[in-house]
Amino acid sequence: MSSTLTLDLHVHTNYSYDGRGSIEEIVERAIAKQLDGIGICDHNTMDGSYAARKYVAANNLDLIILPGIEVTTSNGHLMVLGIEEGLKEGLSLEETIRRARQEEKEKKSTVVIIAPHPFHPFRHSMGNSCLHSGIDAIEVFNSRYLFGAANKRARIMAARNGITAVAGSDAHSADCIGLATVEVDGVQRSEEEAILKRIKEGEVRLTSCKRTPFWLYLSQLCKKKR
Repeated sequence: MSSTLTLDLHVHTNYSYDGRGSIEEIVERAIAKQLDGIGICDHNTMDGSYAARKYVAANNLDLIILPGIEVTTSNGHLMVLGIEEGLKEGLSLEETIRRARQEEKEKKSTVVIIAPHPFHPFRHSMGNSCLHSGIDAIEVFNSRYLFGAANKRARIMAARNGITAVAGSDAHSADCIGLATVEVDGVQRSEEEAILKRIKEGEVRLTSCKRTPFWLYLSQLCKKKR
């Protein structure tokens, strides 16, 4: 039976250089938050996605793991969901997208390319360079931004250019999972390909859009600098 699924599309694990949550902590917290699925998008590695899928399968847990990566391009960060083999960091935005589309074509799968936090300062953001690059969606709400201006600019850019809007917590610890979520209708938990297609085609809506609590954001910054 098809249903409405609630997803946090932008989650990091300790496979990211700045992530603090173990695979077990991330998965268990997502389940505790009653999420249907999460997108694991570690910095420049797919290892977190692989480990999360393995953990969920081994423990027979009811959680969708959308494989992904937040890859550093020469133009800024790019988020890709549905990819299986990872992407090389440091390439141009155009070449990175070309390689993602090549895998999509060769594997006859669905890959969703997202511009994360496009206007957040000091976060390797792409700004307007993501326009006309072939992205599928723009992250118009990112929880790890304490003020509203950058998210508002992203929302306006997506609306003016007819680009799908998505949201993500950008959780770097288990505490932040589920702060920003989207919903997808008419699919089953087992239909990963259908979920990705819904997002790619714009059949997705923002639900929870909460910012990371200041005290938690500050504690993460302090631990990152140690």
